[in-house]
Amino acid sequence: MLLAVQKSLKTLRPDWEPAPSPKPSLIAEMDSLSGWMEHRHTLLLRTLIDGTAEELQLPGVPTLFIRVGEVIETLRKDTRLKFAEFREKWTTRLEERALLPFLQRNQWIVPHPEGGVALVGKGNRKEARMLYLQTLHDMSFDASRQWASIAGRLEAFQEQFATEWLRELPPEGNFRAPPVLEATLRAAEVRAWKNLRLSLPGMAEESFVRAVQRWDNRRFLNPGALAREVPEVWRKGEPTRNGFIGFMRAVSAVSERMTGAMLDHYERKWKLLLRGFSKE
Repeated sequence: MLLAVQKSLKTLRPDWEPAPSPKPSLIAEMDSLSGWMEHRHTLLLRTLIDGTAEELQLPGVPTLFIRVGEVIETLRKDTRLKFAEFREKWTTRLEERALLPFLQRNQWIVPHPEGGVALVGKGNRKEARMLYLQTLHDMSFDASRQWASIAGRLEAFQEQFATEWLRELPPEGNFRAPPVLEATLRAAEVRAWKNLRLSLPGMAEESFVRAVQRWDNRRFLNPGALAREVPEVWRKGEPTRNGFIGFMRAVSAVSERMTGAMLDHYERKWKLLLRGFSKE
């Protein structure tokens, strides 16, 4: 699953959307969740289910079910707000009037023999990476931090959900199988989403380097044009569009949508577990 998502993220397309999937059955959903578990935990869950009475029932917890939805919706709103603030901040930092003096101060801009200006060097991979590190590295890590902030709050809420859920359940053993499932898959879930989140800056760097390297044949009309046009692929063919800002928006869109995908996953998980079910 993570590999497929990472391949999609490598494009850093701002219009990327996850493909819709049909609503699975309860059994399919439970099977999907158990895929996050270690094998010994899956075996434990199966033993608990098969070793209980002929009928396994799990009462629903409607109050907590509703609260989960409210918490996730609040986190979605906060996600939209955080990334809107992120884009506003980095748009200001990457505007031509802010970026151009930085490029000039760090001697990235040189006269072109045929007129106009060019980037210094030939644009090999090392030079392209240095340009990224000096202009966009902090931005991509900041995008990852916005995601991490929501993930940290969600993890704290999960602890609360689990505690409240156990408090509502009868103490008999056959009611403890689903909590065992949730408790044993949680660490793997957190680890998987964290690994994906930490990979975002590296994927952003690789996308930028591949797109802008080998600039030795490029010539720009003036320094302002250079500051806008170096990341050409993220300008969408608009003469006045700033490619650095376009790249920032692409990274922001990927990070925000993956934060949303994370929230969707946890909402589905908790609502599945809290709605109640029975095994005849």
